[in-house]
Amino acid sequence: MNIALRPTQIASIGSVGLARPDARVVAGRECGTCTLCCKVAAVEELNKPNGVCPHCVSGKRCTIYDQRPPSCRSFYCQWMVEKGLGVEWKPERAKFALVKTEGGRRLTALVDPGFPSAWRRSPYYENLKRWAVEAARRAPEVYLVDVLIGQRSIVILPDRDVEVGVLAYDEAIHLAYRNTPTGQLTEISVIKRMAA
Repeated sequence: MNIALRPTQIASIGSVGLARPDARVVAGRECGTCTLCCKVAAVEELNKPNGVCPHCVSGKRCTIYDQRPPSCRSFYCQWMVEKGLGVEWKPERAKFALVKTEGGRRLTALVDPGFPSAWRRSPYYENLKRWAVEAARRAPEVYLVDVLIGQRSIVILPDRDVEVGVLAYDEAIHLAYRNTPTGQLTEISVIKRMAA
């Protein structure tokens, strides 16, 4: 199976279509002083790339909070909506925000560029690897675990981490799954995106 995925798209905050945006939030959780998603996630309506935000004042929230776009209003990181993630996964503590996209088939750690190796610390890396193993079991459907540090992309596979680097706007990550005598092999390459 072959699939092309573009990291800058998956990291964009997207509308989740909730009637009540707060309905998914785990009881007792709130952003509080955490503003990391504002910094690390791309927001198409603001033409804002991953890793920076001119509207974010760390620890004080968004300076355009009352006028923020709909995708920002409906966005929640995984720590806000997944009961199984403890306090150590809160983005301001972990130094990255976990985001599910592609209909829940892609899990991305959007890492604060000021702490580029935060995702490699324990207990994070072990869990990212475990999730990569679970994702590989679901192939040939597309399930992917990856890391974005600003525009730099790293794909996490069960047996290795693949540094993809910075992709241009018209480039995508291409995944190819092959069955071999020793098991399944995932090949990763960068290709030009096809026009919609």
